[in-house]
Amino acid sequence: MNSQRAWRLASDTMAGLVFILLMLPLIVVVVFSFGERSFFTIPPSGFSLKWYRAAWESQLFLVPALRSLVLAALATALAALLAVPAALALRRMRPGLLRSLIEFAFLSPLIVPALIIGIALLYSFNRLRLLDTFTALVAAHTLIVFPFMLRSVLTSVLGLRESLLEASEVLGASPTYTLRHVVLPGIVPGIVSGAIFAVIVSLDQFTVSLFVTQSEQIVLPVAIYKYLFDVNDPVAAAVSTVLVVVGLLAAFIIDRLGWLRHLSGGGA
Repeated sequence: MNSQRAWRLASDTMAGLVFILLMLPLIVVVVFSFGERSFFTIPPSGFSLKWYRAAWESQLFLVPALRSLVLAALATALAALLAVPAALALRRMRPGLLRSLIEFAFLSPLIVPALIIGIALLYSFNRLRLLDTFTALVAAHTLIVFPFMLRSVLTSVLGLRESLLEASEVLGASPTYTLRHVVLPGIVPGIVSGAIFAVIVSLDQFTVSLFVTQSEQIVLPVAIYKYLFDVNDPVAAAVSTVLVVVGLLAAFIIDRLGWLRHLSGGGA
């Protein structure tokens, strides 16, 4: 009994240390953004919102932020349009090697490092003369967020009741009617949860965006990166804090609605 308590204490302590190590960079950025001075101090000196005001008044991040929002929305919509039929097709396939290989190919952007994807897209878009265009950004971000959408939708699709589909067919419903009134309502939680995660990933995507843009189509993460080369003040920390808050709020909403299991593989 004592050994179990000791093991539980050790595991809880290790989990706490890992959590602190993961959260410490975020805490430093947040604290830095609210400081009065233009450099980081411990303990922080005063409390001020002037860096948030400076970020808004500088107009350096507004256009990239709007472009990032539009880009995230388009990439998420395209990923959903691709993920739903892909998930339905995978559901109709028998479990086996072929299905596993196809699913692995669809989810491969989660495994391949973003640096490798960025270099591959750089050469591809350069040959197609699409480098530094909004079309290239949409294609690149759709590729990145598609696995998140597919994983979420596939979990919902696999959780559909076979009896409902059979009942729809027995009652004479057409495949289109069954898709609209039985299948799609059943996978809405998977689509919404995947969409929220896709938007977060798109807004935070830096590496791939840096490779496919140069100067015309700058998105928010790249704008922050370029700003830090010229000025070293908490303005970038203020913008980053807003992104962190948006991500945490989205994750909180998904968790409260119980949709997080659609990405972790839980049942629908």
